[in-house]
Amino acid sequence: MPERLSEQERRAWRNFILLSEAVRREVGRDLWENAQLSETEFTVLAQLAAAPGGLMRSTECAQALDWDTGRMSHQLRRLEERGLLERGRGVAGDKRAAVVSLTHEGLSAYRRALGPHMRSAKRWFLDGLEPDQLDGLDAILKTLLLHLERTRPSEGETS
Repeated sequence: MPERLSEQERRAWRNFILLSEAVRREVGRDLWENAQLSETEFTVLAQLAAAPGGLMRSTECAQALDWDTGRMSHQLRRLEERGLLERGRGVAGDKRAAVVSLTHEGLSAYRRALGPHMRSAKRWFLDGLEPDQLDGLDAILKTLLLHLERTRPSEGETS
């Protein structure tokens, strides 16, 4: 039987869910209106833009984003259809590896979206906090991310 949450825990969890969904929805809406990219498309482009030469193995991209390969494959197909990336085979030393790379248009789309994305994050999330609250939230988020890393099963382990 699952553990029962205290009233305080239920409130915190509910507020977290409501906030995260609302912020993602608003940022996603702004991203589409200003750059014609979905949040997931922007996320993939950002990952590739940060990779050396805008190129990486598709499995590495999926792992970096903590996505399953099916979700990654779907997003890569959509981005390729839009001309924002190219899929191919081979990197130095392993010609069998599936790789993805940003096209010139993909890099341009990412760069056009970056400013609107940051402004939206500021508007819908960061502007709601005072500097000392932001420091406290940052510390809490780091603690929760560390907890997640420690709690998550290792590859091959079951939960």
